[in-house]
Amino acid sequence: MVESYLQHDDTLQAFHKWRLSSAALLLGTGGPHFEAKCQFIPSSTLEEYFGRPHQVENLLKAVLNDEQRPAVDANYVRSHYLRTFATLLSIGEGHMIHHFQKYQSLRDEKLPHNTRPDDFPFTSPDKFEIFADAQRQFCASALEYSMNSRYKEKDILPIISKEKIGEGGSGIIYKIVVAEGYNSLRPHRQAIPFHPEHKNTFVLKTYRTEGAEENYKAERDAYMKLRWTGKPSPHIIAYYGGFIHGNSYNIILEYADRGTLESFMRTTDPPSTVEDTLLFWNRIFGIIDGLINIHGRIGAASSASQFLNGCHQDIKPANIFVFTGTENSPYDCQFKIGDLGLTHFRPSNSGPNDPLDLDVFGTRAYGAPETLRSYPETEAAPLQITSAVDIWSIGCVLSEAAVWAHYGWRKVDEYRRQRSVEIKDKGGEEGEHLFHYGGSLLDTVDNIHEEIQRKSETKSHMTRSVLDRLVVSDMLLHEDRPQAKFLFDKSKRLINQAAKQFGVPTDWLAGNTNGELVETNGASHLQSVPSRGVTKATIERYKGSRGERGLPLKEPYPPDNDSAPPSPSSESQPSPRTQHHKSASQGSRRDSNHAIVTSQPGGQASHIGSSPSPRSVGAKTDKLSAVQHVQQPQEELERPVLTLDQGHEWKKKKKNHEYTELPGAENLTTLNKRDHIFLIDNSATMKQYSKDIANVVSLLAYMLKDLDKDGLDIYFTQSLKMVNSDKSKKLVTSIYQEPFRGVTNMGGRLKQIMKEHIEKFGTSIQPPKLPFRSQPPPISQRPLSFYVLTDAKWQPTDVGGFIKNIVHTMKEKNCAKEHVAIQFIRFGDDQASIDKLDELDSGLGLKAMGMYVASGPACTFE
Repeated sequence: MVESYLQHDDTLQAFHKWRLSSAALLLGTGGPHFEAKCQFIPSSTLEEYFGRPHQVENLLKAVLNDEQRPAVDANYVRSHYLRTFATLLSIGEGHMIHHFQKYQSLRDEKLPHNTRPDDFPFTSPDKFEIFADAQRQFCASALEYSMNSRYKEKDILPIISKEKIGEGGSGIIYKIVVAEGYNSLRPHRQAIPFHPEHKNTFVLKTYRTEGAEENYKAERDAYMKLRWTGKPSPHIIAYYGGFIHGNSYNIILEYADRGTLESFMRTTDPPSTVEDTLLFWNRIFGIIDGLINIHGRIGAASSASQFLNGCHQDIKPANIFVFTGTENSPYDCQFKIGDLGLTHFRPSNSGPNDPLDLDVFGTRAYGAPETLRSYPETEAAPLQITSAVDIWSIGCVLSEAAVWAHYGWRKVDEYRRQRSVEIKDKGGEEGEHLFHYGGSLLDTVDNIHEEIQRKSETKSHMTRSVLDRLVVSDMLLHEDRPQAKFLFDKSKRLINQAAKQFGVPTDWLAGNTNGELVETNGASHLQSVPSRGVTKATIERYKGSRGERGLPLKEPYPPDNDSAPPSPSSESQPSPRTQHHKSASQGSRRDSNHAIVTSQPGGQASHIGSSPSPRSVGAKTDKLSAVQHVQQPQEELERPVLTLDQGHEWKKKKKNHEYTELPGAENLTTLNKRDHIFLIDNSATMKQYSKDIANVVSLLAYMLKDLDKDGLDIYFTQSLKMVNSDKSKKLVTSIYQEPFRGVTNMGGRLKQIMKEHIEKFGTSIQPPKLPFRSQPPPISQRPLSFYVLTDAKWQPTDVGGFIKNIVHTMKEKNCAKEHVAIQFIRFGDDQASIDKLDELDSGLGLKAMGMYVASGPACTFE
């Protein structure tokens, strides 16, 4: 059948050529042992292909006879049967779409069909098995947060890269990359930090040996129990979900871009200043907070039966994972506890230091004395343990970290060798580098601690305090070790005391301790941000104390939550009455380092921009058009300017519940009771600006979200996706989820989105009558503010004509002058694009028609 298609129809021949080409195919993962590379066609690629003009119509014409064609609607197939139709075409049975489109049980949403649906047609020879095999190419499964799925060996998962990076216990560790558009693993309402270049990168831990199912369930259940607290701990590796594929058992975890504490110490020089030493210790103390979550912050506090005591029992440098913080300091990183394969929990009404459970043979080198089985006769003996075994292990880790912080990695390696020699000399096993023998701390450990204590360098002050007042006095004790909460509070007091003594701002040291996402302008990764407000004066003072090294201060992004509403302000600064496009030849890029965005209601405008700053995104002013219907031209008032830096500073303070005023807020009053829509031009040429787009939308959405009771809408030019939300984080996240591809048909997309709004011009909605109340009066259609973020590198299209038509319709239906405002926010510095927006701004002849086009600066990024 396929051969006859190829011979007789160019449309079908082109389809088969396309589906076998590299332009359509990606390599996913599946097959036996979940190790085979399997080709699949992403849904977005299929939609793009079938979205070409008349593509579905021409294919239907090629496979249906004259009697069948009238019964099959191309738009219906496009909406509900694209993957099904592609599968039928690929097996040479495209004509069967005539039967499939009659049954909802055969729609795309039901794919893949692992068993024969009742409505699947019977033919001779039967086609179901052929269809079932072919459908896999179009049915790669999206990976979702908290997934707990089971797949067959034939199922293809959209893991387009899989690199083995290690082994842990009975599991194999892979670094994986999930195909764009198939990654729904990150939770929507919980901020788990990730870097933009790693947004689709995760760790896959695969169990395949004997006992794989038991090991998989144990680690999965441990992570799930930790979620009972609600928001994930920022100091425990994030768990995204698990799945079974054939005979392999897999869990998906957060990817640590800097590896483990072991590799961190091996590859990073120790800190050389007081500031960096304090920064390192403050960050690594986060793992104690992670232990608090494991040891007792679990279950419902109101129900004793649900309170769980936990124990990790495998704390060691190789199970502490490291995440990049800022590019300014290698010590501003985040440390997280991982590998919960041996972690176990039990319901308990007793204290955390009461006997908790039986020892599960965790780490030996960093294990507590009470877990050591020194003789063969006791190797299988059940031993009762408490969560205090983890306190010992943390003490051992911090002991090695102190040696590294003072001497570097070579001394840590020597420290381990010396412990091993001492244990062998005392009759122990060769090659072991425990910290104790016979219940007593090794002389090697005591000696190196005392050696560091004798050092007088200022930079080592904090390291000496850690050893003396935490490790030796509280952690490496044979018994009566304190709880993690006590140790965490004590560690913070030590940090604050040292910071005060040496004049280091504690706001800077606070860092990203709450899991917020942050972005570095001009960099390709996210960085930590102080969790409390830091004043500019504080920053400048500290910059002076550190010489060239600046503070890693940036706004959390996307926002962790959107609970704080915007507040009005009267502070503003004037802008020029008219600002024109400015090309590279008209001024220095560095001297005109502004990024200005307008947020303009019908009659007034407030401008947002970025003042010159070494941290701001390189940009220049540009003109932006807003269509406004007025009876007489009016003189444009000078408008206040709010920089992006000012806006994000205001936003940060609001989120920290600090009193603050938004400069120019008095000009935003007419934005209330309007519908606000963002249109993102996600064409291929806009990909380079994706972070800048998100930065602008993050601020504007945060300012506007409480002004639109129905939530803000965000559309994209290259897909039919629409996201509605009153959470700026969700809107920003959608930008990173959409691929940037193709060339935009701006006129066509504007018409599609605006169609339903234009049809409602001049109409009213009758609200429902409430019981025992009089009928409320009709409500007019809400005015519309439309923000288009683009580089204006569109297909040839009559955007200006479309704008004129909107104005004509507004006049015909007697709409108010502020009913529609369209803002074009420009990215890039292409002269043709500048001219194109100039034409929309001043070349449409609307003034001659009794109309007035208000203009203001737009956002341009270099």
